[in-house]
Amino acid sequence: MTIWTPIDTCFSDLTSHDTFVSGTPLNTFARMRRDDPLCWTEWEGGKGFWSVTRYADILMMNRNTEVFSSAQGIRMEDQSYEEYLARRTFQETDPPEHMQMRIKLARAFSKNVISGFEGIIRELCVGILDEALRDDSFDATKKIARQLPMMVLGRILGTPNEDLPWLVEKGDALIANTDPDFTTHVLDQMTTDEFRMMPFNSPAGAELYTYAKDLMDEKNATGDTDGILHLIMQPSEDGSIISETESAISFVCLLLLAMIQRVIPLQRASKRCANSPNC
Repeated sequence: MTIWTPIDTCFSDLTSHDTFVSGTPLNTFARMRRDDPLCWTEWEGGKGFWSVTRYADILMMNRNTEVFSSAQGIRMEDQSYEEYLARRTFQETDPPEHMQMRIKLARAFSKNVISGFEGIIRELCVGILDEALRDDSFDATKKIARQLPMMVLGRILGTPNEDLPWLVEKGDALIANTDPDFTTHVLDQMTTDEFRMMPFNSPAGAELYTYAKDLMDEKNATGDTDGILHLIMQPSEDGSIISETESAISFVCLLLLAMIQRVIPLQRASKRCANSPNC
């Protein structure tokens, strides 16, 4: 069903970040599913791209990794092979490498491991809520939803408490690299070539790269075996290990993505709570 909004005329420009400022252009995607489910889009910023909009087609493509590979990058921008290798996360891998990383992640995030963080997460929640409730009114997204995921990430990685606000700031700048509210290096408004080998082609990626490497070096030097980073560095059953770069950098960026995505349900929960008389 098409949900009409004045700004989405069914032919929105999918190459422009501004198209998504007011939300997903649902009318455009509805038209594409109905009339052009495998749609080619020319793009002056690169070679162009296909939009696959029907569930069955997406499912088939995801299962056929020999033809539809993720191991050449998953971004609109065109990347050299060197850029792809430098910036990839495990999302940009195919089987069997992808499954090997998933097994490591499953071990690092097992029920027993995660249950050990319950007390820490509760402590963070109490602190964040106490801070927010000091004011008569506040922005729940900034005061609660934005803070909690990144602070949890910091504790999981074993970062010092004083680094947590910095991690929140850099996480925002890294993920929202097209939003001038969060970064001074907006991806489509200025040249960021000097960061092309860094995660998300972002100066925040360069800073997080250095931070993650220093964190790993410090943990290795002190023999610190607590936390998630140590677990993913351990050999698999077949004896294989992942490199320092893959573990310390790509893994941190992957966790950043996962944690930032947790902000959305927290935003929705905050809105429901604010509008509920029983909350």
